[in-house]
Amino acid sequence: MVPESRKLNIGCGFRKLNDHWNVDIESKCNPDQVLDLEQTPWPYDDNFFNKITANNILEHLGQTPKIFLNVIKEMYRVSEHKAEWIITFPHHRCDTFFDDLTHVRPLTAKMFKLFDQQFNYNVIENGLGESTHGLNNSLDLEVFDVSYNILPYWREQVQNGWMGNQELDKNLNTLSNVCDYVAVFVKVHKPGRFEKLMKK
Repeated sequence: MVPESRKLNIGCGFRKLNDHWNVDIESKCNPDQVLDLEQTPWPYDDNFFNKITANNILEHLGQTPKIFLNVIKEMYRVSEHKAEWIITFPHHRCDTFFDDLTHVRPLTAKMFKLFDQQFNYNVIENGLGESTHGLNNSLDLEVFDVSYNILPYWREQVQNGWMGNQELDKNLNTLSNVCDYVAVFVKVHKPGRFEKLMKK
């Protein structure tokens, strides 16, 4: 089956997007195609999609790192150079993540940076300890923006001048239930920007 759109909405559930090819494992959602995302490879050509939307789905996938990594690899394989990904997931310090028994994997914006070959190269050059998943797996994902949906109580603290943005950032990284959802915006680079440097 050839998708009718070059935009892919994975794990669409009942949140289908009119201009995307909507896929989900659950046929009751009436997706454009029933697809188990953990079964790879996906039935799409390399470099086919110019956009992937992953709205509250990746936290449901990959009870083992290998399975999750295979999903990321497939997203990369079917994406063209400069394709954009919009990935939304529950904040790992929010009850929203723990409420759903099918959530198997907490996600962070930093996790996606570990697939950025420029970041990986800097880690190696500076002798740091972060994982270099981008270089190790021939993937190159640039996180170009991150958005946090701050919960009303905390938004009001800032809006009323009772708390500054610096304190809000500190609370976001140390307290629970400051933010419920995170959106990460990613650009795909093909070929990887720093693979050639590592081969010299």
